[in-house]
Amino acid sequence: MSPLSKIFTPSGEKFYVLFEEIADNIESMGKLFYETVSTEGRDAHKNILDKIEQLEKDNDAITHRLFIELGKTYITPFDREDIHYMASALDDIADNVWSTTKHMYYFRINLVSDLSTQIAHNLIEFTELLNKIMVGLRNRRELTALTTILSDMRGITSDADMAISNAVFNLLNEPHSDIDLIKLNDHYDILQQLNNKCADVINVVEGIVIKYA
Repeated sequence: MSPLSKIFTPSGEKFYVLFEEIADNIESMGKLFYETVSTEGRDAHKNILDKIEQLEKDNDAITHRLFIELGKTYITPFDREDIHYMASALDDIADNVWSTTKHMYYFRINLVSDLSTQIAHNLIEFTELLNKIMVGLRNRRELTALTTILSDMRGITSDADMAISNAVFNLLNEPHSDIDLIKLNDHYDILQQLNNKCADVINVVEGIVIKYA
């Protein structure tokens, strides 16, 4: 095949593969995050944090490869802007899982709590559905079927948002030391940022479904 032919040959497969690799990594990070909030002991937490950090670095490398392919490929399966937005949104989730776990470890946040456990459980459910979404993007003729999954994902982020809001309300109405108040308030804010990044991915994928279904 000539160089010119390569430029004009559709090559969506490599993008699908990379997105699925990213989704696999994020799902693994979600499971490790749940393991963090279900485990006691700083040595155990540090071990999990190291695993999450490595997955985050792996994810950065995959995202970098995706952007390189985007620059080299003339015909892409979706608009270049959509691919860029989705890659960035997925990378944001990975970054926030890592930063949340790191914050919990270094600031010695009480990990075994109702809110942390619920958010971690929600994250597992979300990342499992995210993996299904990435696989489903391969079938352009069945993109509308993804709307049900997206609706379930939106329900997960909505439940998490409500749980975090209730936790913030309770925090301000319960006795805490000044230090604990600051630490927990920051922790809840970071959890909210993570949840917001999950919601961003839903919006990006929903835009793709609407545009190409």
